[in-house]
Amino acid sequence: MLRPVIRFNAVVFLIAASLTGGCDRPVQPRTPLVSVAEDQLTQVSIINALMLGEYNGMLPMENLLRYGNFGLGTCDHLDGELIVLDGVAYQARSDGTVRKVSPQDKTPFAVITPFHADGDFACPLAKSLEQLDAQLNKQLPSQNSFVAVRIEAKLKSIHLRSVPRQEPPYARLAAVAKKQTTWTRENVEGTLIGIRCPGWVAGLNVPGFHWHFLSSDHTLGGHVIDCQIESGKVSFDVCDSWLIKLSDSVEFQQADFSRNLSKELESVERSRGK
Repeated sequence: MLRPVIRFNAVVFLIAASLTGGCDRPVQPRTPLVSVAEDQLTQVSIINALMLGEYNGMLPMENLLRYGNFGLGTCDHLDGELIVLDGVAYQARSDGTVRKVSPQDKTPFAVITPFHADGDFACPLAKSLEQLDAQLNKQLPSQNSFVAVRIEAKLKSIHLRSVPRQEPPYARLAAVAKKQTTWTRENVEGTLIGIRCPGWVAGLNVPGFHWHFLSSDHTLGGHVIDCQIESGKVSFDVCDSWLIKLSDSVEFQQADFSRNLSKELESVERSRGK
């Protein structure tokens, strides 16, 4: 059941019902169910819900892909890292394997957009992910808008992570992240999938950059902890509208998401491998 859309200037919040299902067919790009603006960012749930252990999948992947072809997130029961590239959804599991996601596999948190590049430039050399973020911030526009960033890169090294499937009662994400699996690969080529959110989204999304990676042969992927980039090309898409789909589950509706979880989020998202 869809509830009324509430509009705040360019920001749109949409409360959607949880959906169910299961299947083994690979997800393929679909025709949108709704009219999606070219520069719209669609988000499933909010980051504070994920931080507090709301890991039950809400939206099937086949529905998610009707809102875009580029993005990131996680999977039902927080089972690995979700990567959406060129309209196909992939799951990077904690054992290091990558698979295409089934249409009815669900996501508890995701961010996606129909990527249309507004510009591109040569990727700056970077000895760390922190350095990459800083250099991109000097060249990317729109500090107060969302920016989807795609980097086709040759990497000297990349340090990735994923988390194992969780079962109720769910622990908070900061505790789950302490049991994450990490791995480093050298001399890799692939795509960095990034979403840069403005600082004012605290509690709703991850302020700053959030990066996932998928190798060119689609056998390696995960959440990026650190990397060293030798060369590459940056393409970016500025997103000027934002739609959030919220669960109507009892657990979600009764939870207190107003608390400040910035320190916990920093420990989960900004470890940078240090």
